[in-house]
Amino acid sequence: MNIFITGGTGFIGSHVSMAFLEQGHRITMLARNPNKVPKFAEISNIEIVEGDITDAKLIERLICGHDACVHIALNYNDSSGSEMLINDTLPTVQLSDYARNAKVKHFIYTSSTAANDSSYSSNSVKGDVNFSLITSQTKQRPSTFYGATKAASENFLIAQSYQSDMRINIIRPGYVFGNPVIEGAFTEGDTRFFNIVKAAQAHKPIYITENDGTQFISAPDLAKLYVAILESDVNRTTYQGLSKSFVTWKEIAMEAIKMTASNSEIIMQNSYLADDRVLWDVSDMKKDFELEFDPREQLREHLNYLIKL
Repeated sequence: MNIFITGGTGFIGSHVSMAFLEQGHRITMLARNPNKVPKFAEISNIEIVEGDITDAKLIERLICGHDACVHIALNYNDSSGSEMLINDTLPTVQLSDYARNAKVKHFIYTSSTAANDSSYSSNSVKGDVNFSLITSQTKQRPSTFYGATKAASENFLIAQSYQSDMRINIIRPGYVFGNPVIEGAFTEGDTRFFNIVKAAQAHKPIYITENDGTQFISAPDLAKLYVAILESDVNRTTYQGLSKSFVTWKEIAMEAIKMTASNSEIIMQNSYLADDRVLWDVSDMKKDFELEFDPREQLREHLNYLIKL
């Protein structure tokens, strides 16, 4: 397939792009900085075009001739609702309009579990909502403008799927981690893994928030979901891109201490997080694609990568 991808030089996007290439697909990659991952320029099946998702005329021209559009880029600005709407929601809707007009067959949108981020927001009122298990059908309830732009874009895209023959599917990644997919590429932006390893190597205390953790997913595993959806015939389906297992930051810190033979002490800090964990239902991945992930082995590999750094 000829695939148009936004955000392909970012952490998640770089892993997804390489997974597509390994399946023999060809990629046109829109990138604000085309030199962000220099090694991509050496790959024959990638065409990198400098541009931004807010450049409507460029998008309209580039999208023509592609079989699929995979939208991963995020134009993040959470300072106001109107800015988030203009900078991220509107470009997403425009991209889907141009894809439909260009007869693109399949559109995959990268949303986020933030579409329901009130489930773990410190500003949530206790007892406001019962979020013991969040499924792909759970009513969206964002508490941030970032979550709101994801929720709004999802709804626009599902409506778009009823206006044309273009298939539209949604992936909601949770916490994605992993090593760079290629030399010069990136790892996750969150520094908590690095800080834990650094403290362990220095035999310093490691501060962990009580009950804090999630269903971590490695970037290579998440990329498998993108490939499965791309090569399927599913339509109007939302998949929650997480592993099946809940892992705490305390577990990660303990593993880092073990791997570095550290004398560090783990100091638990109180937090707003409840004892009852919020879990995300990932059964649709298993049902449709036989995909089910446990992140522990990849977590150890990632810690080992950071230790060697």
